[in-house]
Amino acid sequence: MTKPFIFVSCGQFTEAEKRLGKQIVNLVKTVTGLDAFFAEEVQDLNGLDSNILTALRECAGFITVMHPRGKIVRPGGSEHVRASVWIEQEIAIATYIQRVERRELPVIAFVHQDVGREGIRELLHLNPEPFVGESDVLAALPERLLKWKNLLVSGRRVELRSVSAGLQDGHPISQLEVMIVNDSNKSIDRLNGMVRVPAAILKHWSATYPLEVKSGDPNFRCFRFDEKNFGSTPPHDTRRLITLSYCTKCALGPGELPLVVAQATVEVKMWIEGREYAAQNTIEGLAKDREAAK
Repeated sequence: MTKPFIFVSCGQFTEAEKRLGKQIVNLVKTVTGLDAFFAEEVQDLNGLDSNILTALRECAGFITVMHPRGKIVRPGGSEHVRASVWIEQEIAIATYIQRVERRELPVIAFVHQDVGREGIRELLHLNPEPFVGESDVLAALPERLLKWKNLLVSGRRVELRSVSAGLQDGHPISQLEVMIVNDSNKSIDRLNGMVRVPAAILKHWSATYPLEVKSGDPNFRCFRFDEKNFGSTPPHDTRRLITLSYCTKCALGPGELPLVVAQATVEVKMWIEGREYAAQNTIEGLAKDREAAK
């Protein structure tokens, strides 16, 4: 997945449970605009290693639904209803991410009214919402998801910023900054990136750029970079990777309206450890963000 996604931890023992998992995925996409991961019928160690563990490590949020899996009689005669072992394991991994890696991972939890507490859940404050049938989960989830509409992957992200650079030849000049934000506990030692900007906003200068490559589109100019240009990014640090001066006044051709330039799009993509991070904004959007940050 190339954008923030939610991990859906839901039972798959019955057709109703599988259907619920898929319905939760659809709700996540509809309400938040994010992607969702639901490992349907992954029941082997290879699937666990290659899919579930990776998804848990990279997810931006965690939804768990705990269905009953059977009754046991404990020494002493007390009875206890257990949940799915797979769900319990995924909750334990999510707990490790929160407590040991100290990464923020928002959680929405539903637990069937018959399921008892045990294991690591005894130590957690999941604040699960009880349910009887799958319809209870589907009715309560949309309101909970509204708070996740702007959820980002905690750890790493790419940002585009614009700052004012004064006047040059009577033209207001701005600077485009490409930033990497590393809020994870690991150093970013290797990366590859690409920035694509409208060619018209660079017409103020005749300069050539050492990082520029052919864009394949005369309306855009393209720049590529990697860690060799900037070094590694330490944990919990922010680094400016590229700065490009640009001029919107020069971008206007004869008879063109300012709106044409305002809606032109700048985009950046970055690849770190096999994952793609991206950001884009219009020239107008960058200017508005700059004003809002003052």
